[in-house]
Amino acid sequence: MQTAIQLYIRTPEGIDQEVRSIVTAMFPESDFSTYSQAFADVRRLYAGFYPGFQQCDTPYHNWHHTLDVLLATARLLHGIHLARQALSPHIVQLTLIAALFHDCGYIRREDEHTGTGAQFTLDHVQRGLLLLEDYSDTHHWPIMDLLDLDSMLQCTAPSGTPETVVFTNIESMLAAHVLATADIVAQMGSDIYLERLPLLFKELTEGGITDFSSEYDLFTKTRGFTSFMWSKMECRLSNVINCMPAHFKERYNIEHDFYSESALRNLEYLESILARYGKEYSQGLRRSLNRSDHPIKHSG
Repeated sequence: MQTAIQLYIRTPEGIDQEVRSIVTAMFPESDFSTYSQAFADVRRLYAGFYPGFQQCDTPYHNWHHTLDVLLATARLLHGIHLARQALSPHIVQLTLIAALFHDCGYIRREDEHTGTGAQFTLDHVQRGLLLLEDYSDTHHWPIMDLLDLDSMLQCTAPSGTPETVVFTNIESMLAAHVLATADIVAQMGSDIYLERLPLLFKELTEGGITDFSSEYDLFTKTRGFTSFMWSKMECRLSNVINCMPAHFKERYNIEHDFYSESALRNLEYLESILARYGKEYSQGLRRSLNRSDHPIKHSG
């Protein structure tokens, strides 16, 4: 018997609905009002309809990426809630809001006319924190909520050190580690991750990141980078990734971490096309960046 699982959902409405279903499974009496407002506002922000900001113009760190991270965050929060520590409805809502805002620092303000948002790669987290602080003030959120949101966004910095982030309590630390982990696996587990790497290289180049001399260099170093990030998740982000199977067990009765499994398949395919095509690796990248829902079919 096969069970179809949509690891990645391609529409904002579909992702929003799935997130709400997951949270409702955790807390049947959930109040989504604050989350709903944030979802609508961040959607407007990325589309260029939020006062003071231009439309998002980074092709990799875009609205679709944010939605992928939002869904992975909800799933991993559910897994933590089931398998490690019961979470409060409030921290779950805050973490979902942090997922929505985590890459907003890439978006240019109205008075920023040169380049694209990729130029802010190195300081996008700090820019996002400033935006979130203004948003929090506008909506009169408690200062403790802002402190928790601040720590969550800090943990998503690729070159950041989670050990130096100050948390208000253990629950907020776990939530921050969930968001940082979701940010990693939502990218690497995507069925179009390899096809999107050229977009990432363009952003890194504009952002002044000199770790990769060429697009090909980025592809050849992806396995090493993935190993580094997996070690970070396991050793420095509380190994919350090992709770992901609990979500899929509860939701689909299949105890697998489909994100990690998909990321492994991506690496295996990457190695195969590098071995076959070398610097002509793009010949092996055949998936469209504009894809419909692509269910994983699991036999069980």
